[in-house]
Amino acid sequence: MVKLFRFLCFIFIIFLHSALSVRGEVASMEEDKSLTDAVVKVFVTSNKMDYYRPWQSEGIRPGVGSGAIIKGNRVLTNAHVVADHTFIQVKKDSNPKKYTAEVLAIGHDCDLALLHVDDPGFFDGVTPLEFGDLPKQQDNVMVIGYPQGGGKISITEGVVSRIEVTPYVQSSRRLLTVQIDAAINPGNSGGPVIQDGKLIGIAMQVFRSGDNIGYMIPVPIIEHFLKDLEDGGYEGFPMLGIDYKNTENTTLREFYGITDEDGGVLIAKVLPFSPAFENLEEGDVILEINGVAIGEDGTFPFRGNERLSLVHLITKEHIDERIILKIMREGTVIELKVDLKYFVTMIPHPKYFKKPPYFIFGGIVFTVLSTDLIHSWGKRWWEKAPADLVYYAIGAGRLNEEERKDVIVLLSVLPDDINVGYHGIGKDIVMRLNGEDIKSFRDFVLRINEIKNNEQYTIIETQHKSRVILDNENIDQTNEQILKRNNIPYGFSKDVARWLEKDN
Repeated sequence: MVKLFRFLCFIFIIFLHSALSVRGEVASMEEDKSLTDAVVKVFVTSNKMDYYRPWQSEGIRPGVGSGAIIKGNRVLTNAHVVADHTFIQVKKDSNPKKYTAEVLAIGHDCDLALLHVDDPGFFDGVTPLEFGDLPKQQDNVMVIGYPQGGGKISITEGVVSRIEVTPYVQSSRRLLTVQIDAAINPGNSGGPVIQDGKLIGIAMQVFRSGDNIGYMIPVPIIEHFLKDLEDGGYEGFPMLGIDYKNTENTTLREFYGITDEDGGVLIAKVLPFSPAFENLEEGDVILEINGVAIGEDGTFPFRGNERLSLVHLITKEHIDERIILKIMREGTVIELKVDLKYFVTMIPHPKYFKKPPYFIFGGIVFTVLSTDLIHSWGKRWWEKAPADLVYYAIGAGRLNEEERKDVIVLLSVLPDDINVGYHGIGKDIVMRLNGEDIKSFRDFVLRINEIKNNEQYTIIETQHKSRVILDNENIDQTNEQILKRNNIPYGFSKDVARWLEKDN
């Protein structure tokens, strides 16, 4: 009888365990369904501008990515997923119907975009994803999205490897990033990274030369992006505008009067027109930012034993906010208040121009040097693009010693009798116009317009010592013939047209 009772108890325990397991599995499935319903596949038709032939585009291309539904019936995704879009659709895994979407806002610097779907039925039955916190090293995370290799939703798991400030591929801006080892593949971009049922990041990019090295945009960057949009526009992440060096060398610290307790970084260059311009000087040592001590390696304490680059103390603020710097200048410690005004570097970041500016004169094509133009040389552009252009983008030229607003590029020549002898030049930097230094594209265009109407010759000098001399007689008519012959609709971009209209 006792044996029978024990046997029945054993059977009951097994039955109870199985029932609880099934209930747990059902609950888990319901939770997973709630998460996956908030993850969408993004279908994009795009038409990228041709920066080497700035009057035209490269042609229509299809693409796919992922997105996450957040509060306010909005879809959060990557900027690079919807860049240069002409048409966007989104689809949930549980519904075969595709819904048309439009871009509410886009931030190329942080690689984030918000989409809106007019049809409210798209959001029926969906629980928007809530934001979690910045994870810690070794935390388990889950990536949900629509990577290549299939049409259904995919879920991969991994751990957080590191948290640091790194360059974003979309913009080269250094912002807070979280590295994870969960599989991220083309198509995953824009999909949520989940921890404990909450969104803690957006899948962004993969380091191809390593194994399982993926990156996500963490919640602090997402929240900065969303807060920026509260006034109806997007201004982006601020920059201080300095090039700095560490102060680890003992002799260097002695030379600048830095004690062991002071830490700090040495300002090597202040970028013209930046918030730091006319506030900071070369040779200043930054000791604190908003009361936070800066180490000799350019990092500051963050969450216990962690450290981050001082860049994060700048980028976590917003445009037009003020920061307080404690610096050492010639041995004296002083405090400065610096307003983080909007600032674009001499070589604009990707997608700064909706359409590239250009100006064709005498059959010669001029434009502004930009990151997008350099990227038109394709993968490994830093090796393929002309060295002179790369010098201004990532070499010492980026420090803008000559205080230029733009770098003007003599891009190419459309052959004609007026420019015979110059057909082989191109991809060169314009330095002077009729003997005058030129430091902005606007000044270049307006000065040519003035010279054309008042002088016999237009003389263009380049960095490679080329001298292009054009006869101004009947040059407008000649230019029109060149444009017609080459099927180019306009001799200049819309922004240039506005400059010329105001000048006349």
